[in-house]
Amino acid sequence: MSSAARARMAAFGRRVAISFVAGLAMGALYRICGLRAPAPALLGLTGLLGIGLGERAATALGARITLHRAPPPPPGAPHAADLEKPSSCTCVPSAPQ
Repeated sequence: MSSAARARMAAFGRRVAISFVAGLAMGALYRICGLRAPAPALLGLTGLLGIGLGERAATALGARITLHRAPPPPPGAPHAADLEKPSSCTCVPSAPQ
């Protein structure tokens, strides 16, 4: 495994750990304040799963659309409409010297 892949996995692990600790803290805060969770646990987890899957699907769709787009022409390149115009040059060739 490359060092870049290890770094990505470590960063992902840190994000998961932070999310888990934040969830525990919020659960403890709800309990201390005597509040009930705004949604049943199964319903809340199902909603989070939907959010995660929707984000993944949107990212994949966006990447797929980007792959199928033609790259922009380089700066200074002639436009396609200009290439189709007939030449209107009325220059007279010069005589050989």
